[in-house]
Amino acid sequence: MKLKHFSLLFSILGILLLYFLSRLSQPPLVGIHELPEYEGKQVIVVGTVISYRTTRQGSQIIKIKENNATATIFVGGAIELEFGDKLKAIGEVQKYKDAWEIIIDDIRLVEIVEKWNNISFPLWQLAQSPARYLDLNVNVTGYIESVSNAYFYLVDLEEKHSLIVFYRIPENVTIYPGQKVSILGKFSFDEETFRYQLEIYDEKHGIFLVNQE
Repeated sequence: MKLKHFSLLFSILGILLLYFLSRLSQPPLVGIHELPEYEGKQVIVVGTVISYRTTRQGSQIIKIKENNATATIFVGGAIELEFGDKLKAIGEVQKYKDAWEIIIDDIRLVEIVEKWNNISFPLWQLAQSPARYLDLNVNVTGYIESVSNAYFYLVDLEEKHSLIVFYRIPENVTIYPGQKVSILGKFSFDEETFRYQLEIYDEKHGIFLVNQE
């Protein structure tokens, strides 16, 4: 009986030892602002996607943000992601042109831990993958331009994108050129005019002012 107890005890101790060894072998979880302290080392970082693009070679360059710190993730492959997604990534810290990068060879080391959850995203996100959002309700941020009684243009001052928005809003709401707004509406394609458009017609749709810092 004692022998069985000892065997069970050693098995439990062995499992605990393997667990702690595996924990010690994992890269540390660090904040983006700490990356300069880990140059040349493997780390785990978590951040929110603020931009991304795929290169001609099929690699992906993702910029993430955590509080006021940003970093670039270079992945040897591409994953399906969107503006506002929260990522967890494991890779090696390197410095490139006075900026910090995390180099990742295997796309399996990049994980989406939280989806964007219908937050308002910029026009470039819509312009990059319009087919993904076709006939869906989207929440887009931009600046109002060229207002008429039935429509106005939503523009992106930095990326030079624009989108026509057809609207019906309550009389007590005033819109004018230059306002930064978040618009929730249906994204569609007009075959007659051959253009994408955003329509505000449902009661859950709307135009919401965005504070400009």
